[in-house]
Amino acid sequence: MSVAREKFRQVIGRDTCTLAANIFDPLSARIAHMLEYEICVLSGSVGKVANLGVPDIVLSNMSDVVDHCRRITRIADVSLMVDGEDGFGNAVNVVRTVREMEAAGVAAIEIEDNFVPKQFNVQDPGLISTKEQVGKLKAAVAARTDSTTVIVARSAAFGLCPVDEATDRISAYSETGAEGVMLTGVKSREHIEAAHRATSLPLFVLSPPPEARNDAAFLAANGVRILMLGNPVFAVAEKAIYDSLKHLKDGGAMEDLSEKQASPALLRAVNRTDEFIRLQEEYLSN
Repeated sequence: MSVAREKFRQVIGRDTCTLAANIFDPLSARIAHMLEYEICVLSGSVGKVANLGVPDIVLSNMSDVVDHCRRITRIADVSLMVDGEDGFGNAVNVVRTVREMEAAGVAAIEIEDNFVPKQFNVQDPGLISTKEQVGKLKAAVAARTDSTTVIVARSAAFGLCPVDEATDRISAYSETGAEGVMLTGVKSREHIEAAHRATSLPLFVLSPPPEARNDAAFLAANGVRILMLGNPVFAVAEKAIYDSLKHLKDGGAMEDLSEKQASPALLRAVNRTDEFIRLQEEYLSN
């Protein structure tokens, strides 16, 4: 049992919807913690580029993701939900993935039903069978060494299947022992309503359409407990780095960047300078 996992469970046990911080590295997780976000989410797409500089076509492996999570949970006291991809293999691989991610301090682990690896020149290869995904989710639940770790059934079915097939999948996933359902590819309020009818589990929704994401009462009434807005923060940060480096490379003055820089006080707070000075004063002898 861990404090981070208990906090995650408290959030999804409420009857309200909580906005998660989509973070991508220890620095962004630290800032999210400072801003008192209760839930942080590490998605596969930005995790790959932030950690390895590669695109979201599964060039990373389980150990890459576990190491990334460990560095985040070491530096930031956050309840972290991580994109566990497809579990990095079959149901037996899922067992190891869950145990390694647990050991890295993750609070919740998503196991998705997308077909992986992606096929060359195929826009979307679709979903694995319901039977295979059920087996993966059951394996994930059984693999936990801490019963407070939350296994999340992640499904892209609403973006790829008829509604009745999507709801059938969600119903089946809900019988595996998973304790949350994450929806991607949601295109309407009706999709969220259908998912809510199909399961009593809390829903986590990624980038729903504006008419849903801007209606907190609707989301809460339909079982959505975590809202994720994708990765605009990462995109803003990436552009800021590019623009700043290009400005200097093109001969621009360093002074021109002054107004865009974090203040010394913010930098000091983010890197916890005062905390480490106190440690030095307490434990380092002259």
